[in-house]
Amino acid sequence: MTQMTAQQEEALAIFKSNLHLPNGGFHALIVELACEYQLPFHTVKPVLKKAQKIIEQKIKNDINNITNSDLTQDNWRFLIKGSLVDLAKNNQSVMTSLSQNQSYIDAIKGLEKPIMSESEREEILENLALAYEQQIHKPLLAMLYTSKLYWRMPDDLSQMTEEKQQEFSRYPQYMQATKHLLSLSENVIEENKGKI
Repeated sequence: MTQMTAQQEEALAIFKSNLHLPNGGFHALIVELACEYQLPFHTVKPVLKKAQKIIEQKIKNDINNITNSDLTQDNWRFLIKGSLVDLAKNNQSVMTSLSQNQSYIDAIKGLEKPIMSESEREEILENLALAYEQQIHKPLLAMLYTSKLYWRMPDDLSQMTEEKQQEFSRYPQYMQATKHLLSLSENVIEENKGKI
């Protein structure tokens, strides 16, 4: 490993002090960016590290062309956001993903005809619950990794009350899909009261 010059060491120290993030630091920033770009925590985290490495490599390999703006937190965030925009390019809306989910498709097919038995009703409700787990619960947990909300995320569709939905209001696409699944679920329950 080559020894760094005093100029390189000073630039690195400035850069590292510029990366100081109060109030939860890197973890809070990752959760924030995961929300903004609708990407999993573990997809966002390495992007922050990679952007940091890019700047540190420039300090080590190209110190003569380093400017003060290269060492700022704004520059670091600019590199991060550029990468996240690319990663988020192919994101589908939650409702689109939901409409392509096999459990959801099976539930909708079950709703297209009269429900003739308790087992048919339970199968539709189970498919709606699975669609919630696959398209809402798991992706949200992946974005919220170890944050306070991570621990408050209901496992079950029926637990996603209005109050719970308010807690996750920063994820409107997911709450729209949740409301839709809850509405279908309530219709299945209501429509068949006294019929089966």
